[in-house]
Amino acid sequence: MRRLRFGRLAAAVLMVAASLLPTVYLDKKYELGAQTIRVKPYEKRDDTPYIKIGVYASLTGYASLLGRMGQQGIRLAVEDINGSGGVDGKEIRLIEYDDQSDSEAAVTAVRKMIEEDRVDAIIGSHTSGNILQTTELTEQAHVVQIGLGTSFVWTGVGNKYLFRSTASSKYFDELLLSAMERQGAKRIGILYSETDYAESGAKHMEALIEDCPQMELVWLKKHKIDENDYSTMFMRLNHMNIDSLILYTSSETASLQIRQLRQAGFQGAVYAPESFANSEVRRSAGDAAEGVVYACGYSIPDSPIEAVTPEERTFLEKFIQRYGTMPVAEAAYRGYDAMMLLAEAMRRADTLESEDIRDALVSIKGYKGIGGIFDFTDGSGDGIQTARLFRIVNGKPALFTIQK
Repeated sequence: MRRLRFGRLAAAVLMVAASLLPTVYLDKKYELGAQTIRVKPYEKRDDTPYIKIGVYASLTGYASLLGRMGQQGIRLAVEDINGSGGVDGKEIRLIEYDDQSDSEAAVTAVRKMIEEDRVDAIIGSHTSGNILQTTELTEQAHVVQIGLGTSFVWTGVGNKYLFRSTASSKYFDELLLSAMERQGAKRIGILYSETDYAESGAKHMEALIEDCPQMELVWLKKHKIDENDYSTMFMRLNHMNIDSLILYTSSETASLQIRQLRQAGFQGAVYAPESFANSEVRRSAGDAAEGVVYACGYSIPDSPIEAVTPEERTFLEKFIQRYGTMPVAEAAYRGYDAMMLLAEAMRRADTLESEDIRDALVSIKGYKGIGGIFDFTDGSGDGIQTARLFRIVNGKPALFTIQK
Protein backbone atom coordinates (compact mmCIF):
# COMPACT_ATOMS: atom_id res chain seq x y z
CA MET A 1 0.00 0.00 0.00
CA ARG A 2 1.12 3.53 -0.67
CA ARG A 3 2.12 5.54 2.37
CA LEU A 4 1.60 9.28 2.39
CA ARG A 5 4.09 11.51 4.18
CA PHE A 6 2.65 13.68 6.89
CA GLY A 7 4.27 16.45 8.94
CA ARG A 8 3.29 17.76 12.34
CA LEU A 9 1.08 20.76 12.46
CA ALA A 10 1.72 23.54 14.92
CA ALA A 11 -0.09 23.16 18.22
CA ALA A 12 -2.17 26.21 17.38
CA VAL A 13 -3.96 24.22 14.70
CA LEU A 14 -5.73 22.25 17.41
CA MET A 15 -7.58 25.39 18.38
CA VAL A 16 -9.29 25.59 15.01
CA ALA A 17 -9.76 21.90 14.24
CA ALA A 18 -13.36 20.81 13.80
CA SER A 19 -14.95 17.44 13.20
CA LEU A 20 -16.18 16.79 9.68
CA LEU A 21 -19.38 15.01 8.75
CA PRO A 22 -19.82 13.46 5.30
CA THR A 23 -21.51 15.73 2.75
CA VAL A 24 -21.59 18.59 5.28
CA TYR A 25 -19.96 21.83 4.20
CA LEU A 26 -17.84 23.67 6.77
CA ASP A 27 -17.44 27.41 6.37
CA LYS A 28 -14.60 27.73 8.89
CA LYS A 29 -11.26 28.88 7.58
CA TYR A 30 -8.43 26.87 9.10
CA GLU A 31 -5.26 28.86 9.74
CA LEU A 32 -2.27 26.54 9.61
CA GLY A 33 0.39 29.22 9.66
CA ALA A 34 3.35 29.76 7.37
CA GLN A 35 5.19 26.64 8.52
CA THR A 36 6.36 24.25 5.78
CA ILE A 37 4.44 21.02 6.23
CA ARG A 38 6.04 17.69 5.58
CA VAL A 39 3.94 14.60 5.12
CA LYS A 40 4.63 11.62 7.32
CA PRO A 41 3.54 8.04 6.64
CA TYR A 42 0.09 6.80 7.42
CA GLU A 43 -1.67 3.60 6.44
CA LYS A 44 -4.72 3.84 4.22
CA ARG A 45 -7.35 1.19 4.94
CA ASP A 46 -8.96 -0.55 1.99
CA ASP A 47 -11.50 -2.21 4.30
CA THR A 48 -13.37 1.00 5.14
CA PRO A 49 -17.01 0.89 3.98
CA TYR A 50 -16.86 4.22 2.16
CA ILE A 51 -14.63 6.36 -0.04
CA LYS A 52 -13.75 9.90 1.02
CA ILE A 53 -13.63 12.55 -1.70
CA GLY A 54 -12.40 15.98 -0.72
CA VAL A 55 -13.93 19.02 -2.42
CA TYR A 56 -12.83 22.64 -2.24
CA ALA A 57 -14.99 25.15 -4.06
CA SER A 58 -15.52 28.90 -4.26
CA LEU A 59 -18.79 28.98 -2.34
CA THR A 60 -18.29 32.58 -1.23
CA GLY A 61 -16.37 35.49 -2.72
CA TYR A 62 -16.26 36.87 -6.25
CA ALA A 63 -16.44 33.43 -7.93
CA SER A 64 -19.26 31.97 -5.83
CA LEU A 65 -21.86 31.66 -8.61
CA LEU A 66 -19.83 28.99 -10.40
CA GLY A 67 -18.60 27.50 -7.15
CA ARG A 68 -22.09 26.74 -5.89
CA MET A 69 -23.11 25.30 -9.24
CA GLY A 70 -20.05 23.04 -9.29
CA GLN A 71 -20.89 21.81 -5.81
CA GLN A 72 -24.44 20.93 -6.86
CA GLY A 73 -23.12 18.99 -9.86
CA ILE A 74 -20.73 17.01 -7.67
CA ARG A 75 -23.43 16.20 -5.13
CA LEU A 76 -25.81 15.06 -7.86
CA ALA A 77 -23.15 12.71 -9.22
CA VAL A 78 -22.57 11.26 -5.74
CA GLU A 79 -26.28 10.58 -5.38
CA ASP A 80 -26.29 8.82 -8.76
CA ILE A 81 -23.22 6.75 -7.88
CA ASN A 82 -24.40 5.75 -4.41
CA GLY A 83 -27.89 5.06 -5.72
CA SER A 84 -26.38 2.55 -8.15
CA GLY A 85 -24.42 0.64 -5.52
CA GLY A 86 -21.46 2.95 -5.06
CA VAL A 87 -17.98 2.01 -6.26
CA ASP A 88 -17.65 -1.76 -5.92
CA GLY A 89 -20.12 -1.60 -3.05
CA LYS A 90 -18.46 1.33 -1.29
CA GLU A 91 -20.39 4.53 -0.71
CA ILE A 92 -18.94 7.88 -1.74
CA ARG A 93 -18.80 10.51 1.01
CA LEU A 94 -17.85 14.12 0.42
CA ILE A 95 -15.73 16.29 2.69
CA GLU A 96 -16.30 19.85 1.51
CA TYR A 97 -14.60 23.19 2.10
CA ASP A 98 -15.16 26.75 0.93
CA ASP A 99 -12.02 28.21 -0.64
CA GLN A 100 -13.66 31.64 -0.43
CA SER A 101 -12.44 32.49 -3.96
CA ASP A 102 -9.03 32.85 -2.32
CA SER A 103 -5.86 30.88 -3.01
CA GLU A 104 -4.64 30.92 0.60
CA ALA A 105 -7.93 29.47 1.80
CA ALA A 106 -7.70 26.83 -0.95
CA VAL A 107 -4.21 25.79 0.17
CA THR A 108 -5.41 25.58 3.79
CA ALA A 109 -8.33 23.38 2.79
CA VAL A 110 -6.28 21.03 0.62
CA ARG A 111 -3.59 20.69 3.29
CA LYS A 112 -6.22 19.70 5.82
CA MET A 113 -7.88 17.25 3.44
CA ILE A 114 -4.55 15.52 2.89
CA GLU A 115 -3.15 15.60 6.41
CA GLU A 116 -6.21 15.20 8.62
CA ASP A 117 -9.14 14.00 6.53
CA ARG A 118 -6.94 11.60 4.53
CA VAL A 119 -9.18 11.73 1.49
CA ASP A 120 -8.87 9.21 -1.34
CA ALA A 121 -8.97 11.92 -4.02
CA ILE A 122 -9.82 15.60 -4.42
CA ILE A 123 -12.08 17.58 -6.72
CA GLY A 124 -10.61 21.05 -7.09
CA SER A 125 -12.07 24.50 -7.50
CA HIS A 126 -13.22 25.98 -10.81
CA THR A 127 -10.93 28.89 -9.93
CA SER A 128 -7.71 28.08 -11.78
CA GLY A 129 -5.56 30.30 -9.58
CA ASN A 130 -6.56 28.18 -6.59
CA ILE A 131 -5.71 24.99 -8.45
CA LEU A 132 -2.30 26.40 -9.32
CA GLN A 133 -1.59 27.14 -5.66
CA THR A 134 -2.67 23.70 -4.40
CA THR A 135 -0.98 21.57 -7.04
CA GLU A 136 2.35 21.33 -5.23
CA LEU A 137 0.61 19.88 -2.19
CA THR A 138 -1.32 17.21 -4.11
CA GLU A 139 1.68 16.30 -6.27
CA GLN A 140 3.99 15.91 -3.26
CA ALA A 141 1.41 13.85 -1.39
CA HIS A 142 0.55 11.77 -4.48
CA VAL A 143 -3.15 12.57 -4.18
CA VAL A 144 -5.24 12.70 -7.36
CA GLN A 145 -6.90 16.05 -7.98
CA ILE A 146 -9.44 16.74 -10.74
CA GLY A 147 -9.76 20.48 -11.22
CA LEU A 148 -12.85 22.21 -12.56
CA GLY A 149 -10.95 25.23 -13.90
CA THR A 150 -10.28 25.83 -17.58
CA SER A 151 -6.99 27.79 -17.66
CA PHE A 152 -4.50 25.94 -19.87
CA VAL A 153 -1.52 26.78 -17.64
CA TRP A 154 -1.88 23.91 -15.16
CA THR A 155 -2.12 20.88 -17.46
CA GLY A 156 0.44 19.52 -19.87
CA VAL A 157 3.29 20.71 -17.65
CA GLY A 158 4.36 17.44 -16.05
CA ASN A 159 1.94 17.10 -13.12
CA LYS A 160 1.26 13.40 -12.56
CA TYR A 161 -1.77 13.61 -10.30
CA LEU A 162 -3.61 16.61 -11.74
CA PHE A 163 -6.47 16.23 -14.22
CA ARG A 164 -9.21 18.39 -15.74
CA SER A 165 -12.90 17.53 -16.15
CA THR A 166 -13.62 20.04 -18.90
CA ALA A 167 -12.02 21.60 -21.97
CA SER A 168 -8.91 23.76 -21.71
CA SER A 169 -9.22 27.48 -22.38
CA LYS A 170 -6.58 27.28 -25.10
CA TYR A 171 -9.23 25.75 -27.35
CA PHE A 172 -11.58 28.63 -26.51
CA ASP A 173 -8.97 31.19 -27.54
CA GLU A 174 -8.25 29.41 -30.82
CA LEU A 175 -11.94 29.25 -31.67
CA LEU A 176 -12.44 32.92 -30.83
CA LEU A 177 -9.55 33.84 -33.12
CA SER A 178 -11.12 31.83 -35.94
CA ALA A 179 -14.45 33.59 -35.37
CA MET A 180 -12.76 36.99 -35.48
CA GLU A 181 -10.99 36.08 -38.72
CA ARG A 182 -14.29 35.00 -40.22
CA GLN A 183 -15.99 38.23 -39.19
CA GLY A 184 -13.19 40.43 -40.51
CA ALA A 185 -11.80 41.75 -37.23
CA LYS A 186 -8.89 44.14 -37.68
CA ARG A 187 -8.43 46.43 -34.66
CA ILE A 188 -8.74 44.47 -31.43
CA GLY A 189 -9.14 45.41 -27.78
CA ILE A 190 -8.84 43.10 -24.77
CA LEU A 191 -10.25 43.76 -21.30
CA TYR A 192 -9.33 41.25 -18.60
CA SER A 193 -9.69 40.88 -14.84
CA GLU A 194 -6.82 40.54 -12.37
CA THR A 195 -7.15 36.77 -12.01
CA ASP A 196 -4.70 34.07 -13.05
CA TYR A 197 -7.25 32.68 -15.47
CA ALA A 198 -7.98 36.00 -17.20
CA GLU A 199 -4.37 37.16 -17.30
CA SER A 200 -3.13 33.91 -18.86
CA GLY A 201 -6.00 33.98 -21.36
CA ALA A 202 -5.32 37.58 -22.38
CA LYS A 203 -1.61 36.86 -22.78
CA HIS A 204 -2.36 33.78 -24.90
CA MET A 205 -4.79 35.72 -27.12
CA GLU A 206 -2.26 38.54 -27.49
CA ALA A 207 0.25 36.02 -28.87
CA LEU A 208 -2.34 34.54 -31.24
CA ILE A 209 -3.26 37.99 -32.58
CA GLU A 210 0.41 38.83 -33.16
CA ASP A 211 0.58 35.87 -35.57
CA CYS A 212 -2.37 37.21 -37.61
CA PRO A 213 -1.12 39.88 -40.06
CA GLN A 214 -4.63 41.21 -40.70
CA MET A 215 -5.22 41.94 -36.99
CA GLU A 216 -3.72 44.51 -34.66
CA LEU A 217 -4.05 44.59 -30.88
CA VAL A 218 -4.52 48.29 -30.11
CA TRP A 219 -5.86 48.20 -26.53
CA LEU A 220 -5.05 45.90 -23.60
CA LYS A 221 -6.51 46.76 -20.20
CA LYS A 222 -6.68 45.01 -16.83
CA HIS A 223 -9.45 45.71 -14.32
CA LYS A 224 -9.85 44.90 -10.64
CA ILE A 225 -12.04 41.99 -9.61
CA ASP A 226 -14.39 44.20 -7.59
CA GLU A 227 -14.60 47.01 -10.14
CA ASN A 228 -18.17 47.90 -11.13
CA ASP A 229 -18.03 51.12 -13.12
CA TYR A 230 -16.52 50.82 -16.59
CA SER A 231 -18.38 53.70 -18.22
CA THR A 232 -15.43 56.10 -18.55
CA MET A 233 -13.18 53.32 -19.81
CA PHE A 234 -15.71 52.28 -22.44
CA MET A 235 -16.38 55.84 -23.58
CA ARG A 236 -12.73 56.08 -24.56
CA LEU A 237 -13.07 53.01 -26.79
CA ASN A 238 -15.33 54.97 -29.11
CA HIS A 239 -12.36 57.18 -30.03
CA MET A 240 -9.92 54.33 -30.69
CA ASN A 241 -11.53 52.83 -33.81
CA ILE A 242 -11.70 49.36 -32.22
CA ASP A 243 -13.95 47.02 -34.17
CA SER A 244 -13.71 43.97 -31.89
CA LEU A 245 -13.45 43.65 -28.10
CA ILE A 246 -12.60 40.50 -26.14
CA LEU A 247 -13.79 40.23 -22.53
CA TYR A 248 -11.85 37.94 -20.20
CA THR A 249 -13.95 38.24 -17.08
CA SER A 250 -16.01 36.27 -14.59
CA SER A 251 -19.65 35.33 -14.93
CA GLU A 252 -20.39 37.65 -12.03
CA THR A 253 -19.03 40.63 -14.02
CA ALA A 254 -19.82 39.81 -17.67
CA SER A 255 -23.41 41.09 -17.78
CA LEU A 256 -22.44 44.35 -16.09
CA GLN A 257 -19.62 44.93 -18.57
CA ILE A 258 -21.65 44.23 -21.70
CA ARG A 259 -24.50 46.51 -20.52
CA GLN A 260 -22.15 49.39 -19.78
CA LEU A 261 -20.26 48.77 -23.01
CA ARG A 262 -23.41 49.15 -25.12
CA GLN A 263 -24.64 52.07 -23.04
CA ALA A 264 -21.34 53.82 -23.81
CA GLY A 265 -22.15 53.48 -27.52
CA PHE A 266 -19.70 50.75 -28.55
CA GLN A 267 -21.06 49.16 -31.73
CA GLY A 268 -18.26 46.72 -32.47
CA ALA A 269 -18.24 42.94 -32.15
CA VAL A 270 -17.82 41.40 -28.70
CA TYR A 271 -16.14 38.06 -27.98
CA ALA A 272 -15.62 36.16 -24.74
CA PRO A 273 -14.59 32.77 -23.41
CA GLU A 274 -17.10 30.96 -21.20
CA SER A 275 -18.74 33.72 -19.16
CA PHE A 276 -21.75 34.08 -21.48
CA ALA A 277 -22.31 30.33 -21.34
CA ASN A 278 -24.19 30.91 -18.10
CA SER A 279 -27.89 31.56 -18.56
CA GLU A 280 -28.07 34.05 -15.68
CA VAL A 281 -25.48 36.25 -17.44
CA ARG A 282 -27.51 36.30 -20.65
CA ARG A 283 -30.76 37.08 -18.81
CA SER A 284 -29.14 39.86 -16.82
CA ALA A 285 -27.43 41.35 -19.90
CA GLY A 286 -30.64 41.35 -21.94
CA ASP A 287 -30.47 42.92 -25.39
CA ALA A 288 -26.94 44.18 -24.74
CA ALA A 289 -25.63 40.61 -25.16
CA GLU A 290 -27.22 40.11 -28.57
CA GLY A 291 -24.61 38.97 -31.09
CA VAL A 292 -21.89 38.19 -28.54
CA VAL A 293 -19.73 35.27 -29.71
CA TYR A 294 -18.28 33.08 -26.99
CA ALA A 295 -16.28 29.85 -26.82
CA CYS A 296 -16.72 27.19 -24.15
CA GLY A 297 -17.07 23.49 -23.52
CA TYR A 298 -20.85 23.79 -23.19
CA SER A 299 -23.49 26.47 -22.76
CA ILE A 300 -26.49 26.29 -20.44
CA PRO A 301 -29.68 26.23 -22.56
CA ASP A 302 -33.02 27.56 -21.40
CA SER A 303 -34.50 24.07 -21.07
CA PRO A 304 -33.42 20.41 -21.39
CA ILE A 305 -35.05 20.05 -24.81
CA GLU A 306 -32.57 22.61 -26.17
CA ALA A 307 -29.57 20.57 -25.00
CA VAL A 308 -26.84 19.95 -27.58
CA THR A 309 -26.27 16.26 -26.69
CA PRO A 310 -28.30 13.44 -25.10
CA GLU A 311 -25.86 13.41 -22.16
CA GLU A 312 -26.49 17.09 -21.50
CA ARG A 313 -30.26 16.63 -21.68
CA THR A 314 -30.20 13.68 -19.27
CA PHE A 315 -28.11 15.65 -16.81
CA LEU A 316 -30.39 18.69 -16.98
CA GLU A 317 -33.47 16.55 -16.37
CA LYS A 318 -31.80 15.00 -13.32
CA PHE A 319 -30.70 18.41 -12.08
CA ILE A 320 -34.23 19.81 -12.30
CA GLN A 321 -35.64 16.75 -10.54
CA ARG A 322 -33.10 17.12 -7.73
CA TYR A 323 -32.95 20.92 -7.29
CA GLY A 324 -36.22 22.10 -8.82
CA THR A 325 -34.61 24.42 -11.35
CA MET A 326 -32.13 24.56 -14.21
CA PRO A 327 -28.47 25.21 -13.40
CA VAL A 328 -27.46 28.79 -14.13
CA ALA A 329 -23.75 28.05 -14.67
CA GLU A 330 -22.03 25.27 -16.60
CA ALA A 331 -19.71 24.58 -13.65
CA ALA A 332 -22.44 22.14 -12.65
CA TYR A 333 -21.49 20.09 -15.72
CA ARG A 334 -17.82 20.18 -14.77
CA GLY A 335 -18.52 19.04 -11.21
CA TYR A 336 -20.74 16.17 -12.33
CA ASP A 337 -18.22 14.92 -14.90
CA ALA A 338 -15.35 15.19 -12.39
CA MET A 339 -17.09 12.98 -9.85
CA MET A 340 -18.23 10.46 -12.45
CA LEU A 341 -14.69 10.26 -13.87
CA LEU A 342 -13.27 9.61 -10.42
CA ALA A 343 -15.81 6.86 -9.82
CA GLU A 344 -14.99 5.29 -13.20
CA ALA A 345 -11.27 5.37 -12.40
CA MET A 346 -11.82 3.84 -8.95
CA ARG A 347 -13.81 0.99 -10.48
CA ARG A 348 -10.96 0.30 -12.91
CA ALA A 349 -8.19 0.67 -10.31
CA ASP A 350 -6.66 -2.39 -8.65
CA THR A 351 -6.82 -0.62 -5.27
CA LEU A 352 -7.80 2.77 -3.91
CA GLU A 353 -4.18 3.79 -3.58
CA SER A 354 -3.50 7.05 -5.39
CA GLU A 355 -1.05 5.56 -7.85
CA ASP A 356 -3.67 3.03 -8.95
CA ILE A 357 -6.39 5.69 -9.21
CA ARG A 358 -4.03 7.87 -11.21
CA ASP A 359 -3.08 5.03 -13.56
CA ALA A 360 -6.75 4.17 -14.05
CA LEU A 361 -7.55 7.77 -14.96
CA VAL A 362 -4.75 7.84 -17.52
CA SER A 363 -6.21 4.67 -19.06
CA ILE A 364 -9.63 6.25 -19.67
CA LYS A 365 -10.38 6.58 -23.37
CA GLY A 366 -13.81 6.81 -24.94
CA TYR A 367 -15.68 7.68 -21.74
CA LYS A 368 -18.71 9.76 -22.69
CA GLY A 369 -19.54 12.60 -20.31
CA ILE A 370 -21.45 15.85 -20.56
CA GLY A 371 -18.33 17.60 -21.83
CA GLY A 372 -17.76 15.11 -24.63
CA ILE A 373 -15.73 11.96 -25.09
CA PHE A 374 -12.84 11.85 -22.62
CA ASP A 375 -9.38 10.56 -23.48
CA PHE A 376 -6.65 10.94 -20.85
CA THR A 377 -4.18 8.55 -22.42
CA ASP A 378 -1.66 11.21 -23.50
CA GLY A 379 -0.83 11.83 -19.83
CA SER A 380 -1.28 15.62 -20.03
CA GLY A 381 -4.21 15.70 -17.60
CA ASP A 382 -6.55 17.00 -20.31
CA GLY A 383 -9.28 14.60 -21.35
CA ILE A 384 -11.20 16.87 -23.74
CA GLN A 385 -9.46 18.34 -26.78
CA THR A 386 -12.39 20.19 -28.34
CA ALA A 387 -14.66 23.14 -27.57
CA ARG A 388 -17.70 24.87 -29.07
CA LEU A 389 -18.52 28.33 -30.37
CA PHE A 390 -21.85 29.98 -29.64
CA ARG A 391 -23.47 33.22 -30.68
CA ILE A 392 -26.32 34.86 -28.77
CA VAL A 393 -29.31 35.15 -31.11
CA ASN A 394 -32.62 36.47 -29.78
CA GLY A 395 -31.28 36.00 -26.27
CA LYS A 396 -30.46 32.32 -26.76
CA PRO A 397 -27.19 30.46 -27.41
CA ALA A 398 -26.89 29.24 -31.02
CA LEU A 399 -24.05 27.09 -32.28
CA PHE A 400 -21.70 29.19 -34.38
CA THR A 401 -19.91 27.24 -37.09
CA ILE A 402 -16.58 28.25 -38.58
CA GLN A 403 -16.55 27.36 -42.26
CA LYS A 404 -13.16 26.33 -43.51
